[in-house]
Amino acid sequence: MLNANLILKSDPLAKLIQPDNFIGWTFAIDYEYALVMTNDLWKARALGVPHNCFLIATSIDPNHFSQTAEEDKEIILLRVLGSTKLPQDDDLVRTKIDFFQQRTNVFGDNTEREIDDITQNQLQFGGLRCRVLGTFYTSDGELWLGSDIESFATASRMNVYRPHGDALNIIVNYVDPMRKNAAKEAAQLLGLPSEPTPFQIGTVRYTSTDRLHRKSQKAEKVPVFVQPSDFLARRTAVLGMTRTGKSNMIKQMVSVVKRVADSGGVKIGQIIYDINGEYANANQQDRGALADIYTNDTIRYRTMETVGFEELRTNFYEQLNEGFGIIQRELESANRVTTDYVRAFVNLSLDKPEEHERGEFYRWQRNVAAYKTLLFVAGFEPPANHRVKFSVNQNVQREVAAHAPDELSDPNQGMTLEQAKQWFTAARAANLKNPLPSSTRGNNWVDDTLLNLLDMITQKRGENSYISGYRILVDAIRYHSPRRTQDVAEEIYSHLSDGKIVILDLSVGDARIREKVSTQIALKIFQNSMGFFVNGETPPNIVVYIEEAHNLIGKKMELTETWPRLAKEGAKYRISLVYATQEVSSMHPNILANTENWFITHLNNLREIKELAQFYDFDDFSESLIRAQDVGFARVKTLSGPYVVPVQIDKFAPEAELRRLSALGTD
Repeated sequence: MLNANLILKSDPLAKLIQPDNFIGWTFAIDYEYALVMTNDLWKARALGVPHNCFLIATSIDPNHFSQTAEEDKEIILLRVLGSTKLPQDDDLVRTKIDFFQQRTNVFGDNTEREIDDITQNQLQFGGLRCRVLGTFYTSDGELWLGSDIESFATASRMNVYRPHGDALNIIVNYVDPMRKNAAKEAAQLLGLPSEPTPFQIGTVRYTSTDRLHRKSQKAEKVPVFVQPSDFLARRTAVLGMTRTGKSNMIKQMVSVVKRVADSGGVKIGQIIYDINGEYANANQQDRGALADIYTNDTIRYRTMETVGFEELRTNFYEQLNEGFGIIQRELESANRVTTDYVRAFVNLSLDKPEEHERGEFYRWQRNVAAYKTLLFVAGFEPPANHRVKFSVNQNVQREVAAHAPDELSDPNQGMTLEQAKQWFTAARAANLKNPLPSSTRGNNWVDDTLLNLLDMITQKRGENSYISGYRILVDAIRYHSPRRTQDVAEEIYSHLSDGKIVILDLSVGDARIREKVSTQIALKIFQNSMGFFVNGETPPNIVVYIEEAHNLIGKKMELTETWPRLAKEGAKYRISLVYATQEVSSMHPNILANTENWFITHLNNLREIKELAQFYDFDDFSESLIRAQDVGFARVKTLSGPYVVPVQIDKFAPEAELRRLSALGTD
């Protein structure tokens, strides 16, 4: 027969039982709850029984494990919800009151009657009410966890222990064999050579008061690990009040994803919507920004010109369709599309035709030149030395020149926008007198589209009717930057495909610009990745982090809108979403329902707590979440984790990450 100690060391089930941490027995159990009788002495030996702590209940005798009946080889995992009354509690309360009523001294003295030993022993017993979280059992030598219990016996008596150290480590970091295999497959689909190593996010913490359960030698801080694959192509919620550790958690995730990418030799792009500028810029609290750590792999953007930052705005002269799309949205949101000339303008097409279609191509050239001239007169600053060029036949040249007060430049050779303004003003005047002849018989050189643009440039309709013209465009000037050479959304997607960390510093600039540019970039990410998927290609791995997410994925938004759609469908296109907010009830319910990973810190009102209580077993932590305001004290549920684990999140350490990068010879 094998030695009992050898069995204890080898059997996964036996490793959970620690006889020294015995705290009592179950005296009632059903499918949902277990009631435990305990004693003050036993609790003291086990370093107390904190609220929400894990307990295990079993009839296994660890000293005679091999002799345990097969049907008894299981361990019920419990979570402490609160206290419960024992049948004799009312009598013992009367005894206590009677004793206190007879006392004459606060601390007592040798002459006063004390409670007898038998009664004192009875007073030490109490009850615990626990939730049944599942059943641990072994199969083929592996530890499995069922999320319930198969049956219960009313007359059963199970010993109850409070796990510490190695046993608690097994419980809080448990991942069942099926999930482990799924993680390996997920890693392969993401292009990783092997399953990423789990990373530590913190240590087990049950209560705000941690005088005993985390600071004694016996109860060393047990690390909590999560699987990196849980976060790739998944949705993660980071919820809690301001200054309770949400940003710290996101920085931890960014560094972990970067480590996974570095170690696996794959490219994983990350983009952070930085509402408060805390990721792009160093601050005293965090002792370093992400941009200061990953210097070679981080690109920062702002909506204004700043040293060290790329421009987040669009160059309307270079990115014609993108800029014109912004103008269209501005006019529609301002309810300006109410007159004929504005309606004609918003229906303008700037799509470039094939050059072999010479008539259409030449018409497009002059319409684009007129559109750029319209931008110029409206106050959009052009790029340095910007010129326009388009084909004009000699007949048109002669007619236009006849209506100009000064000598005009030749459009065939190119001209500045100021020169173009003069030329198009003269062209409109000439066309009013007599339609300009086109090289194509039967057509006017100035078509309806060009005439509308000329009217807007000159603020005239016909001979003497005045219109607002170019002035209706001025609200869009704030979205324009003459320094851009490429569409900002396309440029950012290129960086993400290359595995870079992109930080959008949205802490400065116009709030409307931030919102619209943010949505434009999110739409580009979604559409481009979907395009890869639809064409049978593999989209790049991208992780999107958004702060104040309730502003972007509000509960009243349609699921067809950009942000809800990215959150709901992005996972199949390898887009991960990490969203942070303190307003759980303001988030879109469909997104909450499809979230796989949860990190919850302090919430300060019952409405948010009730919203959160609908998911997993967060209802067990309702009291703790609303009372405990400790920074970094989170309740964590991950895709691989079968239940919520209370965790003190580790502080993000820039120095440690810099040492890692230095050892790799990067950044």
